[in-house]
Amino acid sequence: MTRYPTPLIALHWLTAFAVITAYVTSGNPAEAENSLDFIIGQTHVLSGMIVFALLALRLPLRVLLGAPPPEPVSRWQQRAAQVTHFALYGLMLLVPLAGWAALAEETTAFTLIGGFSLPLLDPHLSWVALLGEAHETLGNVFIWLAGLHAVAALAHHYVLRDATLVRMAPLSIFKRRSR
Repeated sequence: MTRYPTPLIALHWLTAFAVITAYVTSGNPAEAENSLDFIIGQTHVLSGMIVFALLALRLPLRVLLGAPPPEPVSRWQQRAAQVTHFALYGLMLLVPLAGWAALAEETTAFTLIGGFSLPLLDPHLSWVALLGEAHETLGNVFIWLAGLHAVAALAHHYVLRDATLVRMAPLSIFKRRSR
């Protein structure tokens, strides 16, 4: 069994954590009514920015380091995995961009903790408005697709009993099961 390169495993799980954090803290970060709302909004924006930054690291590393060959599965399963991975990568790009667009529609200025003023897009541009309106829907699609991805990985481990999950698991927390 060949595992993914360690940097890709780390980026995978950091991205998963950032996506879950963004989802759990979702809401309108521009409408903080108290300190808790402020912290939640800041966390949401920062975690979205982290997803985008991790994608910017992950894509070139994936090309440079490669990936182990997939486990032998049927043709439809290979195709489903390819489509799902492509969609997940696309959503890692689109959801943060849509959040940025949505933020531009909600406020004229947004300052992150530490005093960094986040540059905002022009909300009067039609594509910015459309993208901003799609943020919540894209985020929900992302979470559902990521959940499907996780269920498939668990099915590979516990039902098909192959090494798909083990190859991406941090620190080999799942032991390989024989067929």
